[in-house]
Amino acid sequence: MEPCPYEIGEILYHAPPMILIDAVTEADETEVAARVDIHTETPFLQGEEVPAYVGIEYMAQSIAAWSGIKARKSGGEPRIGYLVSTRNMKMTGGNYRIGDRLEISVRLVYDETPMAVFDCEIRRAGNCLAEARLNVYQP
Repeated sequence: MEPCPYEIGEILYHAPPMILIDAVTEADETEVAARVDIHTETPFLQGEEVPAYVGIEYMAQSIAAWSGIKARKSGGEPRIGYLVSTRNMKMTGGNYRIGDRLEISVRLVYDETPMAVFDCEIRRAGNCLAEARLNVYQP
């Protein structure tokens, strides 16, 4: 993978405060690596934790960032996309706490535009906290 040349706001269709991922660190034609740093201003923070189920949106926004990078590279703009479903989601790491740095990895499994399937993982310090296969639609 190569370093991402874009700021997160340039590649997501979302707008603040609903941009939940902090950065894309690397990307290529089939994969993306993103980062989320949990801090006191992180959306969906409850007390000192973000519920683990918010991880599915971290995964979905990482997919959206991958799509936005492809659009930017071809001279286009990021477009709206929809999370359709998930299969085999496993959340084994508990909630995300202030001070956590989450690493999200997304890999394209199947692309039959406008539908696509991605395998996703969330890791903290190398340990897998969540994994899922997401089905997405981009009209």
